[in-house]
Amino acid sequence: MERVKLYLRENCRGEIALCPQGSRVEVRAVMEDPGDGLYRAVLCGGNGELPVGVLAPENGVLEARRLLYRRDLEGLGEPLRGEARCSFHFQAACWRETRCPAELFQSEFWGSRLEPQELGWWRREGDRLYLALPLAEDRPFPLETLFCLARVESVEGRTCAVFMFQGDEPAE
Repeated sequence: MERVKLYLRENCRGEIALCPQGSRVEVRAVMEDPGDGLYRAVLCGGNGELPVGVLAPENGVLEARRLLYRRDLEGLGEPLRGEARCSFHFQAACWRETRCPAELFQSEFWGSRLEPQELGWWRREGDRLYLALPLAEDRPFPLETLFCLARVESVEGRTCAVFMFQGDEPAE
């Protein structure tokens, strides 16, 4: 098993382990949770980079796992280091309540999908719109088509799915 250090802002915060499994290699990135954002792990080598994945909370740390073909990893060259890159930075937010989230969009597409929503919170940061929609066990997941882009967090004391849009388009 080979290990390389995982850096966040030039500080070593964890490691990426490479575990050969026949024609594949399991890549596992682990780091302490800085608690300030959503991170993706990248394995950097002499010939480029390979994404490992989103570092998700697991047993008190952030972790990502990926199974790569050995040939893809060999194309990377000698693994030199791992990097944790912030995809989204959490900050103290000033949320505004809306009783009609559909009105936040000019697009009929998103407006029609948000029509059933009777409550939400929103905020703008530059050209980005953040929309928080409450989650409930007895109701469908809001904006189900964007499930994989949602971040679950507490907004105004409620558990919500938070989506980010740039203009009228979903953003990662």
